[in-house]
Amino acid sequence: MLFENGKLKIEYIEECIDNDVNRNLVFAINIKDFDTPTLNIVYDAKEDIIVKTYIDEQFENIPKSHVVYKMFSLIEYEVIEIIRFMIEHM
Repeated sequence: MLFENGKLKIEYIEECIDNDVNRNLVFAINIKDFDTPTLNIVYDAKEDIIVKTYIDEQFENIPKSHVVYKMFSLIEYEVIEIIRFMIEHM
């Protein structure tokens, strides 16, 4: 599943089930206006929280990798709303 607008591209990657209780979904977030690596987030649908944010290892040490975390902190609420919408329509 994919969501895309003028500034964001959010793609559902996979579901990770650790046990019967946890239902974690992995999404890739691409902030279009900035040349930053894709940020991956693990979202706990049951608890309605972001469990983890990370960048793929191959992009961890490039100069702009730290910028994507700061950018994400500014749009985190909007991203969570979009993810909730995507989950409802899966």
